[in-house]
Amino acid sequence: MMLPDVQNQEALLPIGLDKVGLVGIVKRVKVTRDKDEFILLPSISAFIDLPQNMRGIHMSRSIETIEGIIEEISYRPARSIEGFCEKLVKTLLEKHDYASHAEVTMESPLVLDIRSEEEEVKRQKTYSVYAKGMGERRDGKIITKIFLGVGCEGMTVCPCGQEITKDYSKTMLEKRARELKIDEETIDKILNLIPIASHSQRCRAKILIETPKENVINIRELARIIEESMSGITQDILKRPDEARLIRIAHLNPKFIEDTAREVIYRSAQKFKDLPDTTEVSVEVESMESVHGYNAFAAKSTTLGKIKETLESEFLK
Repeated sequence: MMLPDVQNQEALLPIGLDKVGLVGIVKRVKVTRDKDEFILLPSISAFIDLPQNMRGIHMSRSIETIEGIIEEISYRPARSIEGFCEKLVKTLLEKHDYASHAEVTMESPLVLDIRSEEEEVKRQKTYSVYAKGMGERRDGKIITKIFLGVGCEGMTVCPCGQEITKDYSKTMLEKRARELKIDEETIDKILNLIPIASHSQRCRAKILIETPKENVINIRELARIIEESMSGITQDILKRPDEARLIRIAHLNPKFIEDTAREVIYRSAQKFKDLPDTTEVSVEVESMESVHGYNAFAAKSTTLGKIKETLESEFLK
């Protein structure tokens, strides 16, 4: 007896849906990229759109697509995670011929070997890696877009709190100027020389950038863009001299969360200025505030072309 295809029945209400699919599928994926080999445990989500006349999508086809490609790369590692997403998107649209759009996202922890500036010792640091594939059926062809992203943490120091502390320090030095035998010029030199106290916090940032094809964008470069856009680069292991150096550098480089978000955007446009102007870029930054009971957040979604229009040409040299 042939079972009825319930998914193909007429929808109870004639309303099309933008995304229907699966979320939170965790699989092991091996990627060989830039002479590195990564073992990832990504959380995968896969969606297609649903026409208004269909009651439901064929869920089994979506999970079979993911399982099939995972099985394939278990014997031959994927060249990139963004290419892996693109392949999933294409296969989803091939198997779901009633759909016009598909989207696949992946998020995974990624452990990289790093080398501290003070020591010739390799250490591990954990980042988050993101990938997204989007596809649509256009004139009988499947057109895709792929994105690669990285998330990591650093340290920021509040410029406002620092100015308040600096003003207090100056007032106290001026009150004791005669006792300490210093004048106004010396006070200013002292305040410009030493790190001034302020509140600091861990800051988490994420960048996702469209790439024209696989392996155009380097994961380590994206991580470097984020870390260098903050006041200081955090490490899991810090000996006392390293900790002192990090605190000193961070307090000589105070930044608001807004400063960090803008700098990630700027550094991305500078690094990838040769990519097409239509290249999409999105940035999110969250500061885990230390003196407030809430976190601060900043975000921007734009294109490289719009960034170039906004910034004068000398900024992107």
